[in-house]
Amino acid sequence: MRNKYNYLLFFICTVLLWSTPSAAQKSDKIIDSLQKLLPTVTVDTTRIRILNVIASEYTSDAPDKATQYANQALGQAIKLNDTVEEMSSYLLLGLAQYYQAHYDQALALYAKSFDLATKTHNKEKLAKTLNNIGLVYDDRADYQKALGYYLKALKLSEEAGGNKWQLASTLNNVGLIYKNLNQYDQALEYYNRSMKIKEEVGNKKGVGNSLHNIAMVYKLKGDYEKSLEYYSKALEVRKANNDITGESLTLNNIGNVYEAEHLYDKAFPYFVEALKLRENMKDNYNLCISLYSLGTNYYNRKLYAQGIENINKALEMSKKMGTKDLIRNGYEALALIYAAQKNYEKAYEYQNLLIQVKDSILNVATSQQLNEMQTKYESDKKQKEIELLNKNGEIQSLQITKNRTEFKLWMSVLGIAILLIFAIAILFYNRSRLKQKTNQLLEHRNTEITQQKKEITDSINYAKRIQESILPPTETWNKLLPDSFIFYRPKDIVSGDFYWIEQKNDIVCFAAVDCTGHGVPGALMSVVGFNLLTQAINEVNLVKPSEILKHLDAGVTKTLRQSEEGKGVKDGMDLSLCSLNKKTLELQYAGAFNSLYYVSNGILKEIKADKFPIGVNIDDKVDEYTNHTIQLQKGDCIYLYSDGYADQFGGSKGKKFKYNKLKELLLDVAQLPVEEQRNVIENAFDTWKGGLEQIDDVVVIGVRV
Repeated sequence: MRNKYNYLLFFICTVLLWSTPSAAQKSDKIIDSLQKLLPTVTVDTTRIRILNVIASEYTSDAPDKATQYANQALGQAIKLNDTVEEMSSYLLLGLAQYYQAHYDQALALYAKSFDLATKTHNKEKLAKTLNNIGLVYDDRADYQKALGYYLKALKLSEEAGGNKWQLASTLNNVGLIYKNLNQYDQALEYYNRSMKIKEEVGNKKGVGNSLHNIAMVYKLKGDYEKSLEYYSKALEVRKANNDITGESLTLNNIGNVYEAEHLYDKAFPYFVEALKLRENMKDNYNLCISLYSLGTNYYNRKLYAQGIENINKALEMSKKMGTKDLIRNGYEALALIYAAQKNYEKAYEYQNLLIQVKDSILNVATSQQLNEMQTKYESDKKQKEIELLNKNGEIQSLQITKNRTEFKLWMSVLGIAILLIFAIAILFYNRSRLKQKTNQLLEHRNTEITQQKKEITDSINYAKRIQESILPPTETWNKLLPDSFIFYRPKDIVSGDFYWIEQKNDIVCFAAVDCTGHGVPGALMSVVGFNLLTQAINEVNLVKPSEILKHLDAGVTKTLRQSEEGKGVKDGMDLSLCSLNKKTLELQYAGAFNSLYYVSNGILKEIKADKFPIGVNIDDKVDEYTNHTIQLQKGDCIYLYSDGYADQFGGSKGKKFKYNKLKELLLDVAQLPVEEQRNVIENAFDTWKGGLEQIDDVVVIGVRV
């Protein structure tokens, strides 16, 4: 009787699987069918199962609705003492909280499932609970703790046997952790084990996911040939199984591999194809990612107008969705493109918007953490009980003692019996789909997070390339000032300090500039400053340092819209700027906060700077800077610097280097050849800093006349 019943269930599941064209349509049809079926079902156990199946369909896309149905199922399961469905309800409620990033609430619900699974010796549910707890710590980037839970879940799944879907899912999750820990060989081992089980159970979509994950690991290892090989296999499997979501993801990642190889023309068609698929899917989140990928590709191929067009489309959609992580990507990309076009005003505008949205993301995260603290005490208490059991290895060999309530009334009425058979068929089918869907969502989420992190890092590296491209090339500097050196040490990938040089007839103008802040904000300010300094010499024909500083002050105030209303950005620059007549050796100097040091006849002298910066003119008036003239002698040394060197903490007591010590150092090295001077200055900085963090960007310029 039971065998016939199982064959009938298998037949109905097969019909359901092949009679609907897409996952989204299947899900909608299943929910609609079950909601219509629910009022006709009189068997309480079946009602609970149907409620849980509906909840499982809503879990990731509509967690509030999932919570509503799972709570109904939970209440009835407790009333009937149906512990199996009670555990299912707790797991579904936990997943609904997990997908909303309410991690403490999710852990509290998983703790209840854990208690029931332990009491009833249900290895399968216990394994699933531990796996889901691992997901929470995975999202929190506590990879060691997540790995511990996954490995416990893996052991229980292997002992329980039978549920190969769960086993494959957990193996995949272990692989994800090892990938995040940069232990790529271990990640490949678990991904391959997961794929082998998926092949055994005929989970073709799962095989496509595993191939995709393996390809991603090879990309991280820098083995682009292997990565493309596995991405191609994944693409073939996903196309064969009409997995449009997976296909678009793989296409986009193939494009990313070619981007990493700087083969931008090869990457382009893959981004275009992924974009077309996502337009047809109406998947706005991933559609934005494709538009950003395409926009970045145009940027790399120096097709800036097309890049701006695609990124603006994505940015508009991101704002409508309210997805701040995507909005952040748009602002960052536009800042880079406008900087590449030398439209520094626009670049700075988008960089400022980027900083604002990052602050907003931080505030939201902080608020969410405060809300979750209301439930943290109970969650932590339960969690410690679970961790204690895991730590001491007290999860004993459990026997599966499932006491499922059999159907009581379905044989009494033939019509109800047929409906119940249909309902149970949907139940079994959807439990399998829930496992598939959860795995796919997790794999998809991890892949996109990794991709986004990579894109952010790549964007900053592109900013570095832009900044390096505007700095004077070494050969140009050495040609204009052959007996000189530059010690340049950014704190981050990009720098707020920069050095600048231009020549007008016999006069060489050069400067060491320190912009407000460091990192990306400082770097964008450096682009604005460099452009205005070059403009002062080449377009306005200025060579007198005080006049150049006045031009720079006015330009920064105008570019950043600084005024007494306080609407603009209150950023500025400190600098020392010189003009040297190479024939007469007359030196002119003007400075904003940064003094000039020069050594003549074995004596170090200081020309003090004016005590107001470039920019930050809240009175809307341009400052007047003092011009100093010095007659140098052959062999004298000039030194310009930013404050990063003197302000660096270090030494045996962790104190600042300070300016007096810098003066002593410069006086000591002044008689050395300039290249040796640079080496001594660099070694002194590194020795002083020791193991402490560099606190600011550093630039020191030395010139012997």
